[in-house]
Amino acid sequence: MEVLRWRTHLHPILAAAMILILVVWLIVLFRRQRRSRSLRQTVLLLLPKVLIVLLIILAYFDPVRSVVQRPKRDKKIMVLLDTSSSMDCRDETGLARVERAKGLAQDLAEELRSFVDLENLDFDVEVHSAKDTKQASEQIRGTDLGKCLVTIADKADSTNYLSAVLLTDGGDELIQTPKLPRVPLYITGVGSSPDSWNDLAVTEVTAPKLVEQDGNFEVTADILARFALRDFAAKVPAAQVKLEEKQQDQWQTRGSEFVRLENPRARAKFSLQAPPESGTNEYRITVQNIEGEISNLNNVRDFSVEVRKETLHVLFFAQELGWDFSMIRKELARDPSVELTALFRISEQRFIVQGSRQKGDEQLEAGFPSSKEVLDLYKCIIVGSFGAAQWKENQLTALLQYVRDGGAAVFLGGENSFGRGGYDRTIIEPLFPLRISRAQSAFQIGRFGVSVPAAALGNSVVEEATRIISQSDSVSVESLNVEGPLKDGAVALLEASAAGRYVPLVSMQRYGKGQTMAVATNTLWKWCRASDELKEAYGYFWQETVKNITSWEEGQRFLAIKWDQQQYNPGENASATIRIAGRHDNGQLRLAAEMEVEGKSTPITVEPMMGRESTFKAEMNFAKSARYRFELQAFLGEQMLESYEKTIVVGTRLNEGANLEVDHAFLNNLAAQAGGRYFQETEFENLISTLKSRILSRVVSMEIPLIEDNYVYILIFIGILITEWIIRRRMNLL
Repeated sequence: MEVLRWRTHLHPILAAAMILILVVWLIVLFRRQRRSRSLRQTVLLLLPKVLIVLLIILAYFDPVRSVVQRPKRDKKIMVLLDTSSSMDCRDETGLARVERAKGLAQDLAEELRSFVDLENLDFDVEVHSAKDTKQASEQIRGTDLGKCLVTIADKADSTNYLSAVLLTDGGDELIQTPKLPRVPLYITGVGSSPDSWNDLAVTEVTAPKLVEQDGNFEVTADILARFALRDFAAKVPAAQVKLEEKQQDQWQTRGSEFVRLENPRARAKFSLQAPPESGTNEYRITVQNIEGEISNLNNVRDFSVEVRKETLHVLFFAQELGWDFSMIRKELARDPSVELTALFRISEQRFIVQGSRQKGDEQLEAGFPSSKEVLDLYKCIIVGSFGAAQWKENQLTALLQYVRDGGAAVFLGGENSFGRGGYDRTIIEPLFPLRISRAQSAFQIGRFGVSVPAAALGNSVVEEATRIISQSDSVSVESLNVEGPLKDGAVALLEASAAGRYVPLVSMQRYGKGQTMAVATNTLWKWCRASDELKEAYGYFWQETVKNITSWEEGQRFLAIKWDQQQYNPGENASATIRIAGRHDNGQLRLAAEMEVEGKSTPITVEPMMGRESTFKAEMNFAKSARYRFELQAFLGEQMLESYEKTIVVGTRLNEGANLEVDHAFLNNLAAQAGGRYFQETEFENLISTLKSRILSRVVSMEIPLIEDNYVYILIFIGILITEWIIRRRMNLL
């Protein structure tokens, strides 16, 4: 597109005067030549001068050619179409999501092909050319949105691509820290509102990730029913829900029950016993398929449970048996992964050891260990209510070193706890999350309302208590240790109301590499008698306390392994931190690790961590979805100290189509992170307009003076002079 405009450098009156003078000069020349020459000769001699005059006038008016150039087709737009099985869902009459997405891609091509080239790709678990896509309706095609983003991030850079467009229903899992392309990413969510669906779905399955060998565990499944049509609702007054276990590539039914669907939501519950062998067992929950559903993909939810012989050893130390110990022991016994050892004083020189015993704990029979190495046999120590005078100095020193080096300790409240017990003058005073003082401490009897401070909401230790307290206004305790304020870095998990102010009831802090907790009451156990809900909250509190405060790691007696994630996706790196109990001379410990996948073993490098005694780190990469077996052996000299084995199932956490609803908030956030925008399916015209605006923003507008354009003006000027010279030569005027 070109536009011609004039850029005169003279005042209009001066320009008119100049033109008039030049015209008069040409008229005078014409008359002078006409007196001695014929009309033809006069015209030939005068024509070059007329042309020169016109060029001079043109130069004075300085015409400019404005050129609007289309953007160069040096960059493309990448269009990625989701072809996973969830896109086959016909959530609108007669049209599947993938068909609508293809229509949108075609509209995009028709609107933009005159401006820019489009590169069309399909993706499911991988990105591939649209020409290579094979639709196999009988085979489930998964979705790996994270891997798709990694692929296009490595490919789509700003030198070759203008932007990327993603047409998808979002997949089933949220991506926490995706690798994003270096060009703006525009996303269109393809999917209708669930309010228009006829559908049954397994929305959530609750099952433990880890169970003890031969231990009992429960699985619950939430079933959601959507009834857009009355005819469909009449078909499903009840639905059968099955729990199946995968054995030798075959699904075996382990439980079945019917749930009634008078309400949109129902829950099925199953009780199972774990197998005696260690390993990862695969299960699935299925709800029967009903004719007329938009899809059967969300009628299934897969999950896995790891079975292992894993023990979290806890030592309970008190001066006498009491309700506190009885209830704590009862609730911890319900968790098969916890082994409780109790140590009680029956006289000044005699002690009783009850519960779980380990090799090397013989010193307990003489009282609380004065050696940190013995305490290292336990991941958590619970200390009852008795005065500081009952301790020996070397016992307190061992406890302080134990926590400082990574152990965990819980101090129970009572008449002889904290400041009233004289602990403010001991070397373990730093272990208490509260500022304690014998002069200011008080032990009160009464009824004190319990609440959860805002800072503790979401903490796993008080999660169940939070739910119970939010539903009731009568949760309380009948005794309270009133101490000083929290120390810097400590946090209150529960608070109690006393004399018009809130006092920390349960508080935690980190000390060195370990953690400590203070429970400022000795009547928390009475929750077990108050109601079934509070009894459940009490049990959950103690089970989560010993796991949370110890940063529960896998392992056995000497080896403790902590993985940086509970689940891994294909392409992710994994890191395992390995700790060896006890002190060992340099060079004595040797660790050997390997990873086996599909029958092929690969050695894994295990390196010591700087500044951390007897602590190592192993790193590996899970390149693809598969079952990986990690094996670790610890040697002390030439003798094997202990071995550890773990099976890691790498893959997406949810099966394809488990969540058919389009998560608009997630996709909007994803597009915003990548510098683009998110549009719903009904807003696709806005996406086309946005891309057009982005393309047209690259339009270049230039002003080219005609006098300077490709030397044409100079060439014409020289051509006229040469022509005049030829004319005058032929007339013998030179």
